Amino acid sequence: MTDAISELIISLDRSDKTAAVALFHVQTATVDQYVISLQPEDLDAWWTKLQAEHPHARLIVAFEQPAPNLVAFFAARGPAAIYALNPSATWAYRRSLVVSHARTDRSDAYHQALYILNHRDALTPWAPVPEEVEQLDRLCQGRRKLVDTRTGLTNRLQAVLKRYYPQALTLMHEDIWRSMNLAFLRRWPSPQALKKVRLSTLKTFFHQHGSRSEARWEARQSVVQNLVPLTPNEPLSDLLEVTAIVEQLEALNSSLLRYDQVIAERFATCQDTALIQALPGAGPNFAPRLYVAFARYADHCELAEDFASAVGVAPVTDQSGKMRKVYRRLRCDKHTRQTFVEWAKETIKHSAWARAYFEQRKAAGHGFQATLRALAYKWIRILWRCWKDHTLYDETQYLAKLRTKASPLLQFMPPTPSTKAA
Repeated sequence: MTDAISELIISLDRSDKTAAVALFHVQTATVDQYVISLQPEDLDAWWTKLQAEHPHARLIVAFEQPAPNLVAFFAARGPAAIYALNPSATWAYRRSLVVSHARTDRSDAYHQALYILNHRDALTPWAPVPEEVEQLDRLCQGRRKLVDTRTGLTNRLQAVLKRYYPQALTLMHEDIWRSMNLAFLRRWPSPQALKKVRLSTLKTFFHQHGSRSEARWEARQSVVQNLVPLTPNEPLSDLLEVTAIVEQLEALNSSLLRYDQVIAERFATCQDTALIQALPGAGPNFAPRLYVAFARYADHCELAEDFASAVGVAPVTDQSGKMRKVYRRLRCDKHTRQTFVEWAKETIKHSAWARAYFEQRKAAGHGFQATLRALAYKWIRILWRCWKDHTLYDETQYLAKLRTKASPLLQFMPPTPSTKAA
């Protein structure tokens, strides 16, 4: 059989700097195995040579995720198909073939090639997304990592303040990372320093930072007037630690502001964003993340249930005989799942039926996080229909349908003006 109709499965099991390669010739069932360097120059030279040796073959590439470097490399070079595999699936396949569970990089690459050969029809090849969607996704994920870093630093700062300066937590805004709080700690980093300040100066400081509530000021004034330091002298180590954390938080705030500006600019250039922008509670933070989720997954899913599974919101059912367990999906795109769950929490403030659904589940004794996931799942089924029909979400229309169907949610919703009049 000639090379003109041959297929070549190229399986890579990567490590930090190298990858074990298994070249499986489908027509002849022969395998070539060797190790290559993952340096971009070496990888490019290897791929160029491979294409030259098999100019008419269908080159099918397979590797385990996460491997963003391999995805980027092969996506730019256009093999016939790319399979970015779930490590759990390939691990289970290898265990089914090797009872002893013995393995090497070489054997892993070979078994991975067999997995593609025997189960290709049940697998979905990797498909590229539009460049603007890919860039927006990376920006959103990068921003989220910085937010998580800021949260960790905020928790650390709170712990230090509790140790020597608990009054500061009462005087500041509850979001410690805010610029007003950081400026407060720079000027008065210890209770000893705060005792020396005049109340008029302190009041002017809070007014300049937008905190003008008289009730809030009276509470702060009472704290300062009755302030007693835990120790007579300022603890040098705690002061240095607070200063270091404040500097890091200021730098993170500046970086996050830049991320927000770039994300807003990129999102403004994307197409078909009207549906996402019309959603309650979407705003500048959630709208780009929700748009990425729909642009990346929706067109590859036939049903709303498929989409809910793809974004990690749909639960998993484990059933055998009389045993049945339902639990949250663990193996999924966690950033995308987090997007829908966090946005569902935000919709409770902006959507009447979402608030009613939350109260209904709460009354039934369901946990907070489980309720948010259930609400996100319900939202997805609604948005799926809107996305497929190219229709903007209309809260008024949805509430009217709930009343027409006499939904149980109505008893958890405030009465309409007409109902009050009656």
